[in-house]
This record gives sequence, structure tokens and C-alpha cells, in this order.
Amino acid sequence: MPNVSQIKRFLREVKNADYIDFVPRDKNVRTRLLIGLTAFEQEEIVRNLRVDEYFNGPSKDKDPNRKGLVWVFKHTYENHTLYIKLKELIIIESIKVIKCLSIHIDYM
Repeated sequence: MPNVSQIKRFLREVKNADYIDFVPRDKNVRTRLLIGLTAFEQEEIVRNLRVDEYFNGPSKDKDPNRKGLVWVFKHTYENHTLYIKLKELIIIESIKVIKCLSIHIDYM
């Protein structure tokens, strides 16, 4: 389990990323439609996660063919707990990218 400074460092990378890449998984899309979450709101939630919303990680990706560590946060949005899974920062052609693997209602 990371200490508070490690979580803060990861959240700074998220906040300062040039691009958040949201994976259009079925659960993620259904959540946006179900609770009326706009793409802008979705990005704001991810960029403004707090240390106290940390849940798990960093851990290896479940897919052994994919590099990088995964962090999990839980955020409350309009009485819904959102499960948010983020992949650590990667740099693609000098662009800092955070991949959001999941942002859906917890236990969906």
C-alpha cells in the first residue's frame, strides 16, 4: 500500500496530464447515460480525485500483456459511488496520457 505522498504524486500526474483517455467499456457508457454524467464532468471528477478517495493499488494490470500499474479510487457523485480505475502515466510522442480503464457505478 502506498503512503500519502505517493498517492499525492500520482494524483498530481493525473491532474496535470495532457490527455485523459477514457476506455469506452459498456459499464462506463451505461453509467454516463444512467446518471447523466457528461464527458466534461467525467474528466473533472478524474482530474480532481482526492487522497481520501484512494481505494487500491498500485497493482499490476490483470492483462499480463499490458505494462504499467493500476490505481483504484472511489468517488461519490450525486449519491452514487463511482469505481474509478486509472493506469499510470505514459508519454506518447511527448504527450502525457492517463488511461481511465473504469469509471462506473460501483458493483455495476
